[in-house]
Amino acid sequence: MIIALACGLHCAILSGLFLLYPTLWLKRRYWEIGLWQKLIWLEWALLITAWLLLLIAMLPGYLHHRHWGPGLLAVIAAGLMTGIIATPLHFAGYWTSAVALLGGIGLLFAHAWNLRLLRTGRCRLRQGKTSPGI
Repeated sequence: MIIALACGLHCAILSGLFLLYPTLWLKRRYWEIGLWQKLIWLEWALLITAWLLLLIAMLPGYLHHRHWGPGLLAVIAAGLMTGIIATPLHFAGYWTSAVALLGGIGLLFAHAWNLRLLRTGRCRLRQGKTSPGI
């Protein structure tokens, strides 16, 4: 959940920075020091980390509570972020940052939902019911 929140904050802060200071893109000095390349690497690192944590958290969570909702929400949210970051849409405009932010928030809610199902005792394994049909 922390990584998803960090990703969402990154998207929101960077979008706000670009809205407040649109001339930043025109400053050649930032291109020369490699700031934009570092930001792109940070986004890829956050995206890969989000997918890894999605798999690490959602698969065991599903095996415990057998609810597909949190996993489906996580895959849709991570898919939104991947569709924005890994395609040329990434630089299409400010709306793409909003979609990536929506994906980060979706991941945050998916992890919270998964954790809530585990903590509320709605796990079939805790109740002694191991069959998905019961």
